[in-house]
Amino acid sequence: METRWATVDGVHLQLPDDCTAAELRDHLRKPDDAALIAVTGDLVSIVHDEEQPLSAMVAGCADTYYFRRPDEPDRNDLLAAPEIDDALEAPSSDETTFQRPGIDH
Repeated sequence: METRWATVDGVHLQLPDDCTAAELRDHLRKPDDAALIAVTGDLVSIVHDEEQPLSAMVAGCADTYYFRRPDEPDRNDLLAAPEIDDALEAPSSDETTFQRPGIDH
């Protein structure tokens, strides 16, 4: 099984390429209501399908991940993006991807 390095909630660790959001959550003992948010370059993805391998989504290319719980204080500008709340309220597919706020294109 291939692995790669990524940062999850500030911790740099190895992730199997085919891991799912649910497996990552279980391994890191994150609460069930925490959404997985992936950051890759100028894109942000919110994972809605917990059982889909991350490698099959844009989220699988991320080098930084965050778990964000409902109503928790924003830890940074990225997690404060209103697009995240919109995507969590009305998921439209396996993941929702949008341009990273604050990046000029």
